[in-house]
Amino acid sequence: MRWLWHKVRVLFATRFAEMAEYRAEVVIWMLSGTLSIVMMLVWMAQAQSRPDGTVNGYAPAEFATYFISTWFVSQLLVVWVAWELDLEIRQGLLSPKLLRPMDPMWHHYASHVAERFIRILPMLTLLGLMTWLSGAQFTGELWAYPAALGLSALGFTARFLWEYTIGLLAFWTESNTSFQELVWLIYAALGGMFAPLSFYPLWVQDIARWTPFPYMLGLPAQLLAGKATPEQAWQGAGVLLVWLVVFWFLRAAVWRAGLRKYGAVGA
Repeated sequence: MRWLWHKVRVLFATRFAEMAEYRAEVVIWMLSGTLSIVMMLVWMAQAQSRPDGTVNGYAPAEFATYFISTWFVSQLLVVWVAWELDLEIRQGLLSPKLLRPMDPMWHHYASHVAERFIRILPMLTLLGLMTWLSGAQFTGELWAYPAALGLSALGFTARFLWEYTIGLLAFWTESNTSFQELVWLIYAALGGMFAPLSFYPLWVQDIARWTPFPYMLGLPAQLLAGKATPEQAWQGAGVLLVWLVVFWFLRAAVWRAGLRKYGAVGA
């Protein structure tokens, strides 16, 4: 166990130092993810134009709370590994990594986790600024905050695994970006980035409940907004754990099949 801890600590430290070099770019990337804020302004305007000042029971301040929470959670779920894998596989940069005794996946995962620590301070600063400007009011239930972070951690790992699997499609295809963008659109729609899931038709809600998307994005946001219960949090965690197992074995199967096909220079 001591050897394993030393290995994890060194891996994380090296990746943290690497990501620290891109701290300015991290802030730019973070500022570019404004879709939730745009949707917040749209729904707040809709509520303010109604005679009762609400849309489906949401007042402007509640829309602000929900969409700012969605923005915050989505920042914790950012993953770019598919783009890196596409480059590594096509240019043969994966070859030297195959000689190492560790699965290359863990190097990418450590980079993503390290990037969260670089991102957290400016992210909390922007969160406070947007909360003050919009009048958002987060829940006073203290249990909701660790529950939301726990779901976000599970959601981040689930998204990392499926994005990794999409990146591995570069073993067979000329470009995986189109498929990646399609999956992101489904993730954003069913996750609640455009509107709370309760705003959707019942048949869409029924489909969404069988996917991981509402539990990794919308549910943590609802917890922070005070619109979800502990039972829903536990249910969401269970669903995400099941999907984690599915994505883990899917990634492993695609990885093994891809390596048999890999033919880059030096492989």
